[in-house]
Amino acid sequence: MGRRSGNDSMFAGAAKNFLGNVVGPLAGLISAPILAHVLGAEGRGEVAGATAPLLLFATLAAFGIPEAVTYFVARDLTHRLVILRRATIITALVGLAATGAAIALAPFLSGGSQELTSLIVMASLAILPTIFVGILRATAAGLGRWSLVASERAAGPLIRLIAIIILALLAQLDVFSATLAIAYSPVIAGLIYLALPWRSGRSEEPPPSYADVTGYSARAWLGSIAGVILMRIDQVLMVPLSSTTELGLYVVAVTVSELPLVVNTAIREVVFATDARSSSDEALTRAARVSLLVCLMMGLALGLTCYWWLPVLFGAEFGAAVPVAMILLLAVVIGIPGSVAGAGLSARGLPQLRSYSLVLACVINLVIVITTVPLIGAVGAALATLAGNLISSNFNVLQMRLRFGTPFWSFYAVRRSDVSTLAARVLRLFRRG
Repeated sequence: MGRRSGNDSMFAGAAKNFLGNVVGPLAGLISAPILAHVLGAEGRGEVAGATAPLLLFATLAAFGIPEAVTYFVARDLTHRLVILRRATIITALVGLAATGAAIALAPFLSGGSQELTSLIVMASLAILPTIFVGILRATAAGLGRWSLVASERAAGPLIRLIAIIILALLAQLDVFSATLAIAYSPVIAGLIYLALPWRSGRSEEPPPSYADVTGYSARAWLGSIAGVILMRIDQVLMVPLSSTTELGLYVVAVTVSELPLVVNTAIREVVFATDARSSSDEALTRAARVSLLVCLMMGLALGLTCYWWLPVLFGAEFGAAVPVAMILLLAVVIGIPGSVAGAGLSARGLPQLRSYSLVLACVINLVIVITTVPLIGAVGAALATLAGNLISSNFNVLQMRLRFGTPFWSFYAVRRSDVSTLAARVLRLFRRG
């Protein structure tokens, strides 16, 4: 009974998290054609070039602290204020340094463009507040406040979408205003976390020390660095290695490929918090298989049809993004089981193992990006992502097998019971709604 209740709770949390996560890609599908038609491939590439360093440096400067916050809060709810305060102090120092580094590197990342340099500097000023929002989100996740997380995750893309639509209607949508909307809408959405419960009870156990927090975060941080490089360095290097036009094509393809990823992200985050409280191989592998099943169906539906709707939706000049989108969709689906396995490793106090997988994948990804992007542009970056996901995913699954005896294929082999369980819980969710 307890196991079933735990599985139901995990599914309910994942469902709430999914509702918040799905708004981002859907809003992106609405805003992306607007940006594409108004700005063109080159203008869209400039916006991506201006905001990519923000995403990169914000993740680097987070120092793995959000993962540590979720881990320690989930294990002991009574110390959340102490954990939050210590996490904020650490990231404030690192965040300021990251902002300075991003501004200093802006001339190089812009490919020598003075206009793009100014845009990168403007967007980089959002690094520190973006990190603070991430810490608050991690606190909410550790508390199991998935409705609050979903609200914040939905609010950011909606604010961005509304801003882009209004700017377009007023004929004020340009590279500058689009960059502003994309960089600062998540910060505004973070105000939702003012609704977090700030009072906490007492515990006889001492709170995690600075050494505890930084120790866990350092082991997770290496993975965070490699993970963001794996996901974003291709966009950061696209302009210096190729052109803003190729970056514009790549960004559109990424927008399409991230639709299935939203399901896995929702499940992975809930698995991390839930498994940190009480580990269960059965629940972990079932979550991986269900996520793989749903993402595979979504990937097939998008990949087999994007050749005709993508040019219509984004414009004829973005037709070249179709093969890129197909490769990225394959990369997303291949990485699903290992992503959930990585959450399991982190939840069981071994975030460094997940980090090692991402570092290995990152090295291979960087080599492929540097050697292929100058030759084949966005397609080369997509192939690099595919290779990186394949390596990191299977490494995590293998580590679960070696460390905890979890069967390798239990993360991949979808069972009939998985399909029936998924269908039953989705129906139950709709009936409650």
